[in-house]
Amino acid sequence: MFYAIPNLSSSRTVECTPWETTTTAPPKARWNNPSVEHTFYSGYEGLVAGARIDSKNNPAVMLHWIVADYDGNIDEHMRDSVLERCVDFRPQYICRTFSGGARLLWKLEFPLPLHNNELSKKLMRYIRKKLRLSKLLVGLDAEALEDPCKYYEAGTDWEKLSDDEIPSAFMMQWAIESTHNYAWPKLGPVIPMDVLEEEVHRQYPGRWKGLFDFGARSTRFWDPDADNETAAIVRESGMQCFTGGQAFVPWASILGRKFVKQFVADRIGGSIAYIYFDGRECWMQLPDGNWESYCKSDMAMILKVDRGLRGSPARGENYSEVEQALTRIMQHQRIACAAPLVHRPKGIVMIGSDRVLNTSTINVLQPAEVVAGGGVPGSSAPQCTAGGPPATVAEGRDLGSPPNAPALTPSACPYPWLHNFFTGFFDPPEQLDYFYAWLQRWYQSALDGRMLPGQASFFAGVPNTGKTLLSNVILSRIFGGHIDASSFLSGDDNFNSHLFTSAVWAVDDVVPLTDNKSHLKFSALIKKMAANRTFSVREKYRVDKLIEWNGRVVVTCNTDPESIRILPDVDLSNRDKINLFRVSERDTFTFPRDVESIIATELPFFLRWLLDWQPPDEVIGDTRYGVRTYCEDSLFEAARHSSSAYSFLEVLLKFFEGQVEDIWEGSATDLLTAMLNDTDGLAGIASKYTTRQVGRELSKLFSQGYPITQRRHEFKRVWCIDIKNLMNGGESNVVPF
Repeated sequence: MFYAIPNLSSSRTVECTPWETTTTAPPKARWNNPSVEHTFYSGYEGLVAGARIDSKNNPAVMLHWIVADYDGNIDEHMRDSVLERCVDFRPQYICRTFSGGARLLWKLEFPLPLHNNELSKKLMRYIRKKLRLSKLLVGLDAEALEDPCKYYEAGTDWEKLSDDEIPSAFMMQWAIESTHNYAWPKLGPVIPMDVLEEEVHRQYPGRWKGLFDFGARSTRFWDPDADNETAAIVRESGMQCFTGGQAFVPWASILGRKFVKQFVADRIGGSIAYIYFDGRECWMQLPDGNWESYCKSDMAMILKVDRGLRGSPARGENYSEVEQALTRIMQHQRIACAAPLVHRPKGIVMIGSDRVLNTSTINVLQPAEVVAGGGVPGSSAPQCTAGGPPATVAEGRDLGSPPNAPALTPSACPYPWLHNFFTGFFDPPEQLDYFYAWLQRWYQSALDGRMLPGQASFFAGVPNTGKTLLSNVILSRIFGGHIDASSFLSGDDNFNSHLFTSAVWAVDDVVPLTDNKSHLKFSALIKKMAANRTFSVREKYRVDKLIEWNGRVVVTCNTDPESIRILPDVDLSNRDKINLFRVSERDTFTFPRDVESIIATELPFFLRWLLDWQPPDEVIGDTRYGVRTYCEDSLFEAARHSSSAYSFLEVLLKFFEGQVEDIWEGSATDLLTAMLNDTDGLAGIASKYTTRQVGRELSKLFSQGYPITQRRHEFKRVWCIDIKNLMNGGESNVVPF
């Protein structure tokens, strides 16, 4: 991948393929002209990919291609024979530069993360040596090679030389070695005995006799003319020889430079792959897929014991392999934090300009595959007929099917039990379209690797109707599990880190909301979870961190007077953030013993249908949540009655009994004073309120649609209460949902 600017004054970049450039280079004097539209490319990627690399404001963070520019007088023979002078890795392309020189380009197997421009320069100096760039063509521009901010004119006469790519293990190792004055051991790298033995037998079959181990003696097996069976001794870094004219032969000379280089690269660079540093701890993925954090001393022990790196410097080295590996991790594999980003891509995720390690291991359930003809496989499998015939709406349309589609029957539907469960689940049945649309947006965005925000949803009904089955089994299986968020949302537990490992926060009606204060906190948290995108995560013995979460709060409750109190406040600030669904009372619907097994079998087919379903226009909402909020009438009223504002409303109604005026006007202080002076026994109740509380409760009643308005008069806030309308149970024209 290359990034290009149209001229050297431009600050915006686009991805490009320089050898496909169709424009002709203007005179060099015009390269800085903002009106020029040409290609000036770089093998680097900046922190902001769409912006030009700048050493201070937008440093290079990724290396995709190595570009070597040669300004010498290069003839056709030198161009044609360049591959003969390459050692290990051949360039993929060569082109002619604007000045008549040449340019060679090497592609990396995987992009290499960079820490800062200064270390990038050191890395390129090391690469220059490793690839012997100065010997390939004349006139190497070393300054341009080491400058990550350099953009090259597209050039002409592009020619592909090879398909070689520089392996990532090599690039990581070169990056390690370039960070300090690293020197190869005098006698060569130490290679484990089992690796050496396997390679010796592969390259020199039948030449080694007996046990291959440190201290063992043999002939100089790599020399076909050697016949003295005790003339050489196996040492850690090569063979000590007593014949042949060379006292010590390193493994690189015996087994080949490429083999030894690959081993060294795999030994250090490979040992630190997928290990990250957050400024305090190192993070490493365990064999079971989970991520674990380690302090630096523990990480050093793991690198030494499990990864086989040397803990002390070898002869000729200043630093041990463990120290080199840790330095590389801290400098080049640094992250802002590690956090469970549910249903985001695995590994490193960019959130703004921060590199965040996604430690989430849960996966969203995949839908059934589409087969030729547009159907889904499995419809001929044995069907479950539990639940009776599908429920339909008054118009006769099956709510489990797309608009205008023929009604599905259990024998034709690959998810018959779920079909019957959902089509009879809601009362009134019009709620089903809102539920399907809400679930579709959630599921589709989770499949896409970035969940979109959505409303918190409440499901209220009589016991044994499948509410908990919906949240704890169906939704849980779809989104990789659920977690009980009752303690946190009720204010009993301030440590919330474990909650963000799940996309489904399930809450049952057992949450003890015993007073107005706890209910207000619960309502505020419900609103916060639906409205916000980033949250402060608190975990014991760790620093708080901000992470992204777009899961859903799913609350299930019964409809008895005590349980229904869990419904949140439904003031204006909350209404677009919650759904209130009423579950139907259906005595005839049955739940078989193996219902969870049936659900597991049918869900992929249901999800395939859900993805293809087109929501009706009336349920489509704005871009924030995508789906319109639905609040069933009786639940909406119950939610209003469970709020603190309703208690104050009862006080108001008592106060206004017998009033002859139709309208009352005044400040919150005026209202409280009047109630305190009431002679009908209301003064004792009113004494529990303060002026601020009265103003707050009036605001809540106004936001809930009651006939109460406010205006400013000089420095006072004047409330206007329509007594007649209020006493008659009337409301203002505010639409509740």
